[in-house]
Amino acid sequence: MSYRSRSAVLVAVAALCALVPPLLGGRGLAAAVPAAAADEVVFPAPGGGPRAIQSYSSLGGDAAYLLDARAGVYRKVPYVSVRVSPDGASVAVEDVAGRIGVARRDALRGGGVRWTSLPPGSPAGWSPDGTALLTTTLDKETRSFTAHRYDLPTGRLRHTPIDLDCDTCTAGWAADSVRYVVQVRGDDPELPTGPMRYLNPDGTPGPLVGAEGHLWDANAYSPSRRYAVVEPSRGGGFEGTDPGRLADWQLPRILDLTTGRTLRSLPTSWPVLGWYDERQVVTVAVEDGTTVLQVVDVHTGAVGRRVPAPGLPPAILEIGSSTSLTGEASRFGF
Repeated sequence: MSYRSRSAVLVAVAALCALVPPLLGGRGLAAAVPAAAADEVVFPAPGGGPRAIQSYSSLGGDAAYLLDARAGVYRKVPYVSVRVSPDGASVAVEDVAGRIGVARRDALRGGGVRWTSLPPGSPAGWSPDGTALLTTTLDKETRSFTAHRYDLPTGRLRHTPIDLDCDTCTAGWAADSVRYVVQVRGDDPELPTGPMRYLNPDGTPGPLVGAEGHLWDANAYSPSRRYAVVEPSRGGGFEGTDPGRLADWQLPRILDLTTGRTLRSLPTSWPVLGWYDERQVVTVAVEDGTTVLQVVDVHTGAVGRRVPAPGLPPAILEIGSSTSLTGEASRFGF
């Protein structure tokens, strides 16, 4: 069901489905509302808020949309997926062959894609500082995992072997945009969860991060990068389950990176879409078959704004700042 598991089957060397569960803090999976054709996608337009859906990639890979901030419309783009950089100015795209490219957002429609040498694997997540992309691949013969970093300013590709005690060794970004974060094996071999450990670019292990789960990319981190959304291991089919029936390790949690302590678990079985501001995140709920975006206070757990999105079929959604939206585009803010 996840984009990451779908991407994994596109190429022989890609990671297994369990290798790359949904993200992504920021690359969230929309709720399981009734499926609709790509041309029937309707985006919510409540207007006036600091965040907006920036991109949409269907689970089947047959439709990807990018918000045109100038024209105020979502435009369909000819790629399997599209991912927006932290500053909103650039995008990373993946085509049907698994190639990963980068383009200025305003030049994407003109075909101005710079194709990178990143090997296809887990999706190319943006670093928190927006200067690099990261994928992870699995060599099925040796069962060895490798993190691949592509630096946009130089075009340099760096490879880091992941030699840690982990079953599915997928690298995510650390807040400093230098190190990586990998979930290692937990105490209970029956559970697909474990603590996170930093991995240095030279392949040497760093200290434990402070919580069990995964940190994926830029959207996992709050604006100050003090807090992070830690996602549970997915792929077990518990998305959409009543959160009250889930074990604690199956819930997303908010980690204070300065203290290493967990602020709270979030009562949702869906991935968190990203940060609304320094204090709130955006989660997904399903009410009577309708997707609803919820703004949740990470300190109190209180739900603030609720945005019904009945026109959104299952998809990978990205949210981002709406400050650059003007004119007609501003109606997509929430």
